[in-house]
Amino acid sequence: MALNNKRLQADLDDMDFNILKALSQNAKASYADLGTAVNLTGPAVHGRVKKMENLGVIKRYGIDIDFQLIGLPVCAFVRVQTGKLSCRDAGKKVVQFEEVIECHAVAGEDDLLLKTRTATPLDLQELLDKLKTQGIIENSVSIFVLETHFERARL
Repeated sequence: MALNNKRLQADLDDMDFNILKALSQNAKASYADLGTAVNLTGPAVHGRVKKMENLGVIKRYGIDIDFQLIGLPVCAFVRVQTGKLSCRDAGKKVVQFEEVIECHAVAGEDDLLLKTRTATPLDLQELLDKLKTQGIIENSVSIFVLETHFERARL
């Protein structure tokens, strides 16, 4: 991924980016293994990782889930219009629904773009009904994913 060093908000160097890339590929790697990958000692990597955590560059560590295997095969993107509710307020309310795995404020005719995971299309309909009856969304358009070619959650 090409990074624009002119727009960096944090004071990071190329070695920090190498560590971020290695961590994004395996968040469970030990500091020693990361050090081997980037030609630093484990303690040096540890210090850099802690610095990036403190700066907020590294916000959390995660896993890559196979949603099919855990019974949530239906992936849909939902274009949402919030009506009188602001995008920020709607986003704060949508976070309580576990079916919503991403929420983005967008420009254009829609206000939010939600990425959802449910067991069935009917479960998505029930989620949308809840969002509408609670006044969080006014209108929505669902786009069902037929096949995912790749998802990139790493540098």
